[in-house]
Amino acid sequence: MDTHDHQSPCAADALFGIRKIIVRGKSVGIARLCDAIAEVQARGLTSDEEIKTALIECVSRHNYIPDLLHAEYAQVLIAEYYAMECRCGG
Repeated sequence: MDTHDHQSPCAADALFGIRKIIVRGKSVGIARLCDAIAEVQARGLTSDEEIKTALIECVSRHNYIPDLLHAEYAQVLIAEYYAMECRCGG
């Protein structure tokens, strides 16, 4: 019996809170996205620009976001924010 713990990528994603998003046609794993969304929701922000800025700030704590792609990430993250609202405590 192998002593190493083998998990499928899906199990690892669930374990580490990694969610896949698509930026410029490429799949990108984002760690702790649900945590970031919950934090931004708790701030009670109302404008999309404020929400985008807060999401980039929160997501950047645990993920690398290239400076040149901040706008693209912000668009994808706000779409996830509204789509995941009900699943992330909102």
